[in-house]
Amino acid sequence: MSNKISLKEKLESLKLAISWTYKSSKSLTILIFIITIFGGLLTIIEPYIFKIIIDGVVGEEGFSIAGKVGIGLLGVLIVYASSKIIQSILWDVQTIIKRVHAQKLDKHVSYVLMDKISSLDTVYFEDPEYYNTLTKSNQNFWRINEFFWQFTFFVSQTISVLIIISALFTFNWLVVALIIIASLPSIIFAFKASDINWSAFDISLPIGRYANYYKNLMTERPEVIKELKLFNLKSHFLKRYESLFDKYFYEQKKAAKKETLLFIVVGIIEGTFSVLAAWLVINSFIKGVISIGELTFFWALLFQFSENARYMVRMIGELSNNSTFITPIVKLLKFKSIIQEIKNPLNFPKKLKKGIEFRDVTFYYPRSKIPALKNFNLTIKPDESIAIVGENGSGKTTLIKLLTRLYDVSSGEILIDEINLKEYSLDSLYENIGIIFQDFVKYEAIVEENISFGDIKRAKRKTEVHESSVKSEAWDFIKNLKSKYKTHLGKTLLDEGVELSVGQWQKIALSRAFFKNAQILCLDEPTAAVDAKAEYLLFKKFERLTKGKTTLLISHRFSTVRMANKIVVIDKGKLVEQGSHRDLLRKGGKYAKLFRMQAEGYADYFNMANGAI
Repeated sequence: MSNKISLKEKLESLKLAISWTYKSSKSLTILIFIITIFGGLLTIIEPYIFKIIIDGVVGEEGFSIAGKVGIGLLGVLIVYASSKIIQSILWDVQTIIKRVHAQKLDKHVSYVLMDKISSLDTVYFEDPEYYNTLTKSNQNFWRINEFFWQFTFFVSQTISVLIIISALFTFNWLVVALIIIASLPSIIFAFKASDINWSAFDISLPIGRYANYYKNLMTERPEVIKELKLFNLKSHFLKRYESLFDKYFYEQKKAAKKETLLFIVVGIIEGTFSVLAAWLVINSFIKGVISIGELTFFWALLFQFSENARYMVRMIGELSNNSTFITPIVKLLKFKSIIQEIKNPLNFPKKLKKGIEFRDVTFYYPRSKIPALKNFNLTIKPDESIAIVGENGSGKTTLIKLLTRLYDVSSGEILIDEINLKEYSLDSLYENIGIIFQDFVKYEAIVEENISFGDIKRAKRKTEVHESSVKSEAWDFIKNLKSKYKTHLGKTLLDEGVELSVGQWQKIALSRAFFKNAQILCLDEPTAAVDAKAEYLLFKKFERLTKGKTTLLISHRFSTVRMANKIVVIDKGKLVEQGSHRDLLRKGGKYAKLFRMQAEGYADYFNMANGAI
């Protein structure tokens, strides 16, 4: 069921569009409105000049006054030519201003949205309802620029219509009443049409998102092509795309039919009343109430009113339509951060003394009824390295998300040096945690930037950038790149960029975490994509790399988790075991079971080796 947009929400969109337009360039916005208003005032000049000419030439004194009119006619023609030249210049100037202003506005809108969206909590990107609003906002932010220009055009047309109505009112108020009545259905229809279009968009959005997923899958992701061919998925995904697009098109077609029907009804009403108004003008001329010049003048005004009113109504429809589609942006700007700082927060300790404690922590992801962690208790000493082990979905990564306050606990608390995590400022918390997630980012930038993004404030410390790459074993392939640290990674922005393997990208991400030089280090599957040699070298120097740091290591590789001082086993959101590798094997519990399952893959090799001996 679609949500109808209220008039109040549309007015908020109007206010936002004008506000952003003005803020993007105050001088250009003011100049645009001056040109718009002046252009609207010139509307009546042309028909009035024709009235003067015709009445002067065929007036009561006939053509005998030609000589006398000749001087007046020359002046009238000069005024007419001047108005046409001014209109032409204004149009060209406005076009140039529009181009420059559009760029400024696009920059302002993009900057505001980038700032807002990037500051939102993780929940907004993982909750479908919020994500729909984000998607709608991203798809429609271009309408801000479109909205403003439609609004200026609407202002110009409105001024023209008001001048025309004023002139016609001096002739006959009934003509004014008829042409206004003729326009009312169009105005009502304009608002109705925007509701129809929004309803179709709102219903179709999830369908369109699915269809676009398959489109992007098959056109913009080279890594997918291999499986499409080998699994013979091309025809299957094409059929899905076609089916989804048919559903999408069905909703759009329904909206188009409704609009067409309304167009026909409005056209009949508008035409009928416009003809009646024209008849009143002609009838007045036949009766001798008005001159032929006045007939020409009022007839031209009726024609102009028809054209201007039609454009004005069209702009009302477009404004209503765009204001409707801009409402998700208004909603987006109202989103507030769920992760809040207290007043006067504390700075993170310069050096941990008591360590980290998860005390009776329970956490539910949004809209989930199953806890990711339940009554979870864990203490991590300062400078201690712990490895977190468990099956997929057991809650391992959730621990890091809670420690970094990407989410807040549902109940219980996380303590840093016996003080609740929420009492520390977010900035100081982030500064003291270095992290690599398993879904690390591949930044399209040069190598040294990719690494220095770990702590952008220290980006100029090239020696430390190099040390970080050595620690992660990334230097092994960086030294073979043509421009070494100046090599651009990725080919999306630059054709000459270098595309790395997944393992090499992971080493870059690991370098970024080391460059942060934070006292808490969170490594989520840091060796999942690296080769066996790199993992072995990392294992050999792990203790040195993490010296003086409190380290949380998540991995499914038991060769990796043995690096840590202590191993913690999580099962279904609960801590079930903890201890050293040897202690946990002796217990014969969950850890021992998982270890033996992984070790069985190497059993045949060792049996063969022992037999050979």
